[in-house]
Amino acid sequence: MKDISDTNIQKVLEEANIPKVQIDLIHEIFKASKVKNPKNRRYSENWMLLCLLFQIRSPSGYLFLRNQNILPLPCVNTIRKYLLSIKIGCGFDSNLFKLLKKKFLKKTEFERKGVILIDEMFLRESLNVNTQTLTYSGLEDFGDESLLKKNSNLKANHALVMMWQSLGENMVQPIAVFASHGPIKGAELSKLIVKAILLMEDAGGKVLGITSDGASTNRTMWNMLGISAKKDNFKNYFINPFDQDRKVFIFSDAPHLLKTVRNRLYTKKELKIDSTKPPISWKFYTNVFSIEGNSLTKVCPKLTPQHFELTNLSKMKVKYAAHIFSRSMAIAINFYKQKK
Repeated sequence: MKDISDTNIQKVLEEANIPKVQIDLIHEIFKASKVKNPKNRRYSENWMLLCLLFQIRSPSGYLFLRNQNILPLPCVNTIRKYLLSIKIGCGFDSNLFKLLKKKFLKKTEFERKGVILIDEMFLRESLNVNTQTLTYSGLEDFGDESLLKKNSNLKANHALVMMWQSLGENMVQPIAVFASHGPIKGAELSKLIVKAILLMEDAGGKVLGITSDGASTNRTMWNMLGISAKKDNFKNYFINPFDQDRKVFIFSDAPHLLKTVRNRLYTKKELKIDSTKPPISWKFYTNVFSIEGNSLTKVCPKLTPQHFELTNLSKMKVKYAAHIFSRSMAIAINFYKQKK
């Protein structure tokens, strides 16, 4: 094994028409055979990434294959050290878009179409010291974005995430994250959206829309982009900044809308949609639950007290709102109404 050169191995593998992943595996096996002490092994970057993905998917399977010496897998601590050596930060990563550009070159026109999803989440404030870079972690971080205010010494308690969702294939890829103290303002958010569109379009993607929830900052962003929900001036798109002949449509997150309507109905107890018709009452739903609580047979067996005694946590659960506005609930309301 020691007398076989890497050039000969590569030549044999190319002539055998073996898939690239298997070629990498064979190379690692030959490299491991040339080292007496396993601690002196050196792994390629591609092999380390494959091992990392395998260890994430199945930690127990990874340990089994490594302990039985079935594959030349690095120690878990080695993988962690490799992760720590990777520079990770906030903002847009130019290297990511270079990789996306290579990926989109192999895709069809339909597979390159997609939407950008944005969402902001609340974070617990925490401050840590990075011993490798001698910097603080947990402060505001916008990367190299000159569009936003400069990084301050304030602790970050919000994170804005942008993600690419392909409409032509099963592909989901985060493209940016920003750590801020408080929500990012709508005016600044609109600038980030425009830049995200330009970067994705330049990489080869076709941005058809932006999806977000109905938070106040997102509504401000909609107004900044010229979006209007008024009946007399309805407009749900803006011109693509990369291609003036195409439009970018704005979508509101459907699950968030479902929760918002349910929470509004729960708080006010009534919801009037049409001025010519009676309002929708929260009692319609609570009556179904109280009637079925004393019955062995139920039209809506999934209903629980958590559906009607809402806490801060249960208000965030989409399934509770979906059960309230489900088809089975509508059938139950009509059924018990006719039964009376």
